[in-house]
Amino acid sequence: MSDESNSDFNEVRDEADKADARSRRVELIVYAALLAFVVLAIYGFWLITSLTRDVSQLTQEIAQMTRVVDRDMSTIAGHMASMDHQMTDINNTMRVMNEEVAAIAGNTHSMDANIGSMTRDTSVMAGAITGMQQDMWSLNRNVGAPMGMMNMFNPFTDQSGPVRGSPGPYYPR
Repeated sequence: MSDESNSDFNEVRDEADKADARSRRVELIVYAALLAFVVLAIYGFWLITSLTRDVSQLTQEIAQMTRVVDRDMSTIAGHMASMDHQMTDINNTMRVMNEEVAAIAGNTHSMDANIGSMTRDTSVMAGAITGMQQDMWSLNRNVGAPMGMMNMFNPFTDQSGPVRGSPGPYYPR
C-alpha cells in the first residue's frame, strides 16, 4: 500500500500544484484587472475635474460677455438706427439715379436720330464734293493744255511745257 498511497499522495500533490498554479494565474489576472481599474478610475476622475473646471470657466466668460453686450446694447441699437437711416438715403439716391438714367436713355434715342441725320447729310456733302472734284478735273483738262501753251510765251514761268493736272477724279471707298 505504500506504493498506492504514495501514488495517491503524488496525485493529490499534483492536483494541489495545479490548483496552486491556477490560483496564481487567476491572482495575476485579478491584480492586472485591479491595476487597470485603478488607472482608469484615476483617468476618469481627472477627466471629470478638468471638465468641471472648463465648464466653470465657460460660465464665467458667458457671464462677462452678457455684461458687455448689455452695456453696449444701446450703442449697438444707435448704430443700427443710423445704418437704417443711411440705407433709406441710399435707397432714395438709387431711385433718383434710376430716374436720371431713364432720362439719359431717352436723350440717347434722340441723339441716335440726330447722328443718323448727320450721317446722311455727310454722305450728301461727300457726293457734292466728289462732283466738284470731277468738275475741277474736267476744267483742268480742258483749260490746262491751252494755258500751258500760253505759259511758254511768258518769260516769268517755267518753260518746261504744259501744266500737269491731276490724274483723275478720286472716288472714296
